[in-house]
Amino acid sequence: MEDYNFWQDFFDTYQSLSDWTKALWLIVPPAFVLGLIALVLRHRVAVRQAENGIRGDLAYTIHRDGDDKLHVYRHGAALDREPALLVLDQANSVRTLK
Repeated sequence: MEDYNFWQDFFDTYQSLSDWTKALWLIVPPAFVLGLIALVLRHRVAVRQAENGIRGDLAYTIHRDGDDKLHVYRHGAALDREPALLVLDQANSVRTLK
C-alpha cells in the first residue's frame, strides 16, 4: 500500500471509461463553473436594480397579531388624503407613527 499513487489510479480509471462518460467528464465541470458565474452575476444585477428601483416613502405597515387581527400603521403625516380603499377588520385599528 506504500506505492499507491492517487493520480495514477485516477487517470487509469478515467482511461477505462467509455467515450460518452469521458465527454461528460470534460463538459460538466466547465458548464458548472459557467453556470455558477452566470448565477452570481445575475444576482449582483438584481441587487443593484433593487437598490435603485422603487423610490418613495413607506406609507403603511400591516401587522397581524396573535388573534389574527390586522393592524395598519400609517408612517408619517405626509399623506394628505386617505387611500381609495382600505379594508380592515376594525375601524379603529389604524394608528399613525411619527
